[in-house]
Amino acid sequence: MELIMLVGIKNYAVDGLIESLINASDREELITITKALDRVLLWNYYVIPQWHISSYRVLYWDFFDQPKIKPKYSLGFDTWWINQNKFEIIQSNRTSN
Repeated sequence: MELIMLVGIKNYAVDGLIESLINASDREELITITKALDRVLLWNYYVIPQWHISSYRVLYWDFFDQPKIKPKYSLGFDTWWINQNKFEIIQSNRTSN
């Protein structure tokens, strides 16, 4: 059975490892096959295509402040600072829950 992947990989080693992964008999075998599949995928430099968005998705605790004007071509991590008031509110909420 040949597996068809969205990225268009046609590789018998990948197909065989995925088939073995699906039919793994126990967790130890599952982990071993997963690591082997990871090595094969990394060795061949496969890329998972994504769509393009014009923004960054970043998760952070909201105790930072930033300048009102942000860098045009950067995340601007080096322009953030900790707002002590926000930090203390978050800390008190974390300890009270």
